[in-house]
Amino acid sequence: MRKIVLAALLTLLALPAFAQQPPEPAAVAQLRRLLGAGVTLAYGSATATDVQGGAALTALVLTRGAETIRVAEARLDGLREDGIGRLSLRGIEIGGGQLSATLERLDLEGLAVRRRTGGGPPKPTDVSADLLRMENWRSLGETPVNIGAVNVENFGGGRPGSINVTALEVGVSGAGPVDRVAVARIAVAGLDAAEIMSALIDRRPPATLPGRSSLDIESVTLSQGGTTFARLGALAARGDVATGRPSTSSLAIRGLEVNPAPPHAEWMQRLDYSSLRAEVRMEVTHDPATNVLDIPVFSIELRDAGELNLALRADNVRQDLMLRSPGDMRLISARLRYADLSLFRRWVRTAAQREGTPENTFRDRLAQQASAALAGPTLAAARDAAQRFLRGDATVLELAANPRVPLSLGLAQRKPQRNLAGWQDMFGLTLTAR
Repeated sequence: MRKIVLAALLTLLALPAFAQQPPEPAAVAQLRRLLGAGVTLAYGSATATDVQGGAALTALVLTRGAETIRVAEARLDGLREDGIGRLSLRGIEIGGGQLSATLERLDLEGLAVRRRTGGGPPKPTDVSADLLRMENWRSLGETPVNIGAVNVENFGGGRPGSINVTALEVGVSGAGPVDRVAVARIAVAGLDAAEIMSALIDRRPPATLPGRSSLDIESVTLSQGGTTFARLGALAARGDVATGRPSTSSLAIRGLEVNPAPPHAEWMQRLDYSSLRAEVRMEVTHDPATNVLDIPVFSIELRDAGELNLALRADNVRQDLMLRSPGDMRLISARLRYADLSLFRRWVRTAAQREGTPENTFRDRLAQQASAALAGPTLAAARDAAQRFLRGDATVLELAANPRVPLSLGLAQRKPQRNLAGWQDMFGLTLTAR
């Protein structure tokens, strides 16, 4: 009898303890269901919030096989079968699998995943999100990655969104002279990132959204063992696509510097270059109504070396050029100009020294070789220009193409010319020097 009474008393005493255990919030139960049977979910505490489909959790642990994700604090708001209104995570640790990383903060808002007819994994265009923010990502392994912050807004098919990445550092192994790449900032605006990703997967050109887009990259450094051998000050690309008028784009690269390092260290030292600094500029216009492509400016300036400028105009250039043969294009005109600032002179001096030949003798031999290659009366002007440049009487060499009618590049490939005079006539080539 005593044993029966004692058991009854212990049962009554235990009832309040059981009553204090709150039921699992509906949002957590739904999360378990969405994660699937292969993922185990555990937590220290879970409390339902006043937001439908919401819960706050502490000491959250997600386990799949050997992989584990630990989250110090988590909050779910508006969880549903096809997405979530808001997800906030703090103090994230990922380990046990191929990836080992920590993340201080992750915020996700307005996530929706469209289910594909017939099943199958979703494509990037099936996913949309109003905001994704990550702070202080640190990962280890063969390619360690550190990121100060990532901010993605308006991701999804048909949405011109933005991406901003700051303080990116990537450790690289087995990539030649590079073991570290650091970027201060990468900013993209006005592009449909989901469409671009889906196009890459499907191997097709991406659909273009009307409006303005931009890409900015600031302060890139490539180094090996703490020694910087290349850096980029800034890259700025702009695009403007509008219905009913030509689309325009531009590219500017500033502060590009290359220091001696394999595999180019030998020739830089041979030509007595302690570093090479470059600036690049390009402007492009494409008219979808006429299919005319115009590149009025494409310039590369190597300071204290040389300047290369290209201008080109072509038609029959469609927006789906990636799916077509380049031979469909027709050349209207082109101009290629090289201005020597010291590069060619240095090469001549170095080559002559290695042969033990006077520079003038070496230049005369180059001029004779050009004369033999450009033989014939129709190439007299080109021959004279080449000889003037090779002998050092001119520092600028310009090659222009002006065919009598727009020239199909496919026709040029199908009907190769027997000599330079034939190519000159086909493309309307002229070579001048000054």
